[in-house]
Amino acid sequence: MGGSRLFEQPRHRHEVDRFLAFAQPPGPLAVEIGFDFGHRLFDHAQRWPGTRWLGLEVRKRQVEALAARAPSNLLPWRADARTVFAQLMPAGRLSRVDILFPTPWWHDGKRARRLLLTADFVADLARSLAPGGCVHVATDVGPYFEHVEGLFARWQPCDPPPVGEARSRRERVCARDGLPVWQGTWRRAEGG
Repeated sequence: MGGSRLFEQPRHRHEVDRFLAFAQPPGPLAVEIGFDFGHRLFDHAQRWPGTRWLGLEVRKRQVEALAARAPSNLLPWRADARTVFAQLMPAGRLSRVDILFPTPWWHDGKRARRLLLTADFVADLARSLAPGGCVHVATDVGPYFEHVEGLFARWQPCDPPPVGEARSRRERVCARDGLPVWQGTWRRAEGG
């Protein structure tokens, strides 16, 4: 799903058109990347019906399960966030991007293929954010958070966006096992 020309193929045109229609103004648009089973995303869509919520996840089963019960302001999409942000995301459109527990680059030894948060991706995030929009990142891997802090070093720290009561599976595991979680929220610096 992460191929750079994937969404140019005619068989995927309907997915692109559906996304572009969903992403049109008016109203805020928020994205959760890697929503896993979608508990948190589903809760947010119900809690804030005036916001459209886009969930990007590469695992087909999770996307299909959430799509079957998604309210009209929630679009779960089986797509690689790197490709969506680089090629399809409208500039200046997003009010919020949540990136929760991204896979660390050493997870499978294929660093370049698996790493979500890179300088290029952060540039795509900056282009996609509306004025005042924020990016929220959470991880239970300290060295990964250090990497993230370096990528957002020129951004302004800001308050985290509101969250509901539902938690992702990984958030629940961390709470159950007493694992530390590092979190940061940033917006583009003025003029940046």
